[in-house]
Parts: sequence; C-alpha cells; structure tokens
Amino acid sequence: MKNELDLHSLAQKPQFPTRWTILLDELIPKFVKSRFSPNAAWKDKPFSQDDVAFFSKGLLELSDFFTEDREKAKLPNYFTTAKFRSSYFLYFFALQGAKFLTLFDRYPAAVEAAIAHAEETGTLRIIDVGSGPGTASIAFLVHVLEKIAGPLQKNKAPGKVKLPFDIQLVWIDHNETILRDGEIMLGMLFEQFPEFEGNIGLEKQARAWWKHPKGFNFESSIVLFGNVLNESGDDPRIYLSGLVPFLKKVTGAGVLMLEPAFKSASQRISQIRNEIMPHRLWGPCLHEGKCPLAEGRDWCHFSVPAELPGSFFKKFSIKLGSKREWLKFSFIWVAFQSKPEVKYNVVRVVSDPMRTPRGNQNQLCTPERISWLNTPMRPLYRGDVVPTPKPVQPRSTGARHDSLPQPKFKPRRK
Repeated sequence: MKNELDLHSLAQKPQFPTRWTILLDELIPKFVKSRFSPNAAWKDKPFSQDDVAFFSKGLLELSDFFTEDREKAKLPNYFTTAKFRSSYFLYFFALQGAKFLTLFDRYPAAVEAAIAHAEETGTLRIIDVGSGPGTASIAFLVHVLEKIAGPLQKNKAPGKVKLPFDIQLVWIDHNETILRDGEIMLGMLFEQFPEFEGNIGLEKQARAWWKHPKGFNFESSIVLFGNVLNESGDDPRIYLSGLVPFLKKVTGAGVLMLEPAFKSASQRISQIRNEIMPHRLWGPCLHEGKCPLAEGRDWCHFSVPAELPGSFFKKFSIKLGSKREWLKFSFIWVAFQSKPEVKYNVVRVVSDPMRTPRGNQNQLCTPERISWLNTPMRPLYRGDVVPTPKPVQPRSTGARHDSLPQPKFKPRRK
C-alpha cells in the first residue's frame, strides 16, 4: 500500500468539494427557511440578510453550549428546540462537516478503501454514530460523489453518473427529531444533484449507542463517530469494554472518531487507542507505542488552517464575532487490520513552534514520550510530518535532544 502520509501534512489547507458549497449556500438555507420560519409567508422567500439577523439569535445562544464544561452544566438536549436545530444547520453543520472533509481530503487511501468495499459488496454502507442530521455521513457522501463525477463546472450541465453501488446510510442519535430533519434534507440533497443515478436507503436508530455497545454492528464501508465521546457524559470505562473488541474487527475504511480539541475528549481517544494497539491506524499516529499524551497536562489535537466555504456561513461567523480560519479537533482513524503494515520513517509534530530555554522548538510524538526538536529554518506546525530525527547528546547535560535532517518536502503554512 502506498505510504501517503509521508507526503501529507495535517497543517496544510484542505480542498472542499464544489457540491459542498452548493449544499451550504443553496440547499441548507432553503431547507431552514421552509422548515423553521415562524411566519408561513416567509417560508418560500429567498434566504436574506434579514434571515441572518433573525436566526443569529438562536445561534449565539447555542454557541455558548459548545464548551468543554457542558457536562458539568447539565445542559438540555439542544436538538429538542427548533431555534437550536435551525442554528445547527446554518452554522455548526458546515463547521463539523468541514472537519470531517478535511480528514477525507488528507487520507485519500482510506476513502479508496471505503469505495473498494462498496464495489465489492455492492453497497456503500455508512454508519454515522451521534449523527445528528447526518452531518458526517452527508459530508462523506458528497466527497465520494465528487470523487466519482469530478467537480461541477461553471456554465456546463453535469452529465448523468451511474453509481457503481447502492448507498445505505445508518444514522444513530438519541434525538429522533433531528433524525427526521436530516432525512428531509437528505431527500432535498439528491433532488439538488439529479445527475446521480442509484438507490439510496436510510436507517434511523433513535437510541444512545454507548448504552448498548455490544449490540453494535460495525460491518460497513466506513463508520463515523462525531463528538460522541465529548457528549455521552459517561465514564469511558463503561463502554470501552464493549467498543474496543469491535474496533479490531472493522471493515472497509474502518472507524473515524472525531472530537473537539478539548483535553478530556482527546485523552479519551488516546485511551481507546492504547486499548486497541497494536493495530493499523490511518492516523494521526505514526507509531504503535503507548500514546504519550493519553494523560497529563498536554493532549493530542490539531489546528488546521482552512478557508471554509459558504457565504452564509461567513455571515454567521461575523455575527459570532470572528472569521473562522482554523479547524480545531482531535481524532483517530482505525484501519482494517488486514491492510499491509506500513513502517513510517516520519514522525508527527504535535505543537506549533514554542520558545524554550534552548530556543524555538517543536514537540514530536514518539512512543511513550514527547521528544523536542529544534525548529529548522522553515517553521513547523502542529500536524506536520517530518523525517525521524536522530537523538544526540548535548555537551552540557545528559538529557536527550533531537536534531532534524533536512526534509525532502517543504512543510509550510499556506
């Protein structure tokens, strides 16, 4: 299998599908206006700046909920309230979807593994755990459809594209209302892209997945977890015993678990990772040793520079007081065990440049410990990959210090 991680850095800007922009600028505003406008006379009118002002009220309130201390605050289920569901569609759907799309863009071999599984079985089966309205699975679907058909061209009608497989979505969320909303929007999505010919099915499961992990079926082209560890509120030990055995039996592209860049959620991911090792991972880890950030002061997370698409998304970002130029998250992507083992000659940078008594340095993720690296001429950023440094002994102390050979590629912030 080609070692694509040697050439790719999480610190580089991702590319987003053209159809994703259409989804954000045309379909979602139309869906929200028709579904959530309190005045029937507004429902069929185009989404306008007045709608941005109206729906921003709920968005500002909802944004306060998405903090690391949400469990302590015992916050209500935000999907039960129409103003919060509409706010999620208009802003957080785009934000969360962009995080998943960043990883789909960065790990093309994993996406190809999902497509290969679909072609072999005849069905692209996507399991979306903690799905909400299907955010992660719709992002993956748009990514795959564009991969098959290519980007949409301006002033050129798309030709018919026969999908080489059926599509089966499985959504699992404890809120039934948001599942229904997502089902309606999914129907609108395929109306928006009539060039695709094929069968699509949706199975909705309104339940809390972590209460019955042993009954979970991982047989699929890909399994997506979105913010479920952060939002479950349970001690991870309660479901680790049920979840870990299934993570070792995944198929297709495996299991992608994406969480906020919070310490608690990230370290839960690291603890799960340690339980399943040794095992193949698509990322972010480049070694099979114990994660050095599973406990303690620091944790494994990434900040990716990104120019997020969507004109209305940008307007809502302004209402929130800042332009979104970074995507921040933690993740693990568990691969199918039978894939060939890859021996990496690179390591992952897990910090931006830091000023230390030895000068500017970066932290590197190495088995069971964090190593320090003198920053080279070109700055390195969190998520970059660099050639494995050789340990050297400084003259003044016996402490380990690392030096970096000149990289063959140019990790840089665009």
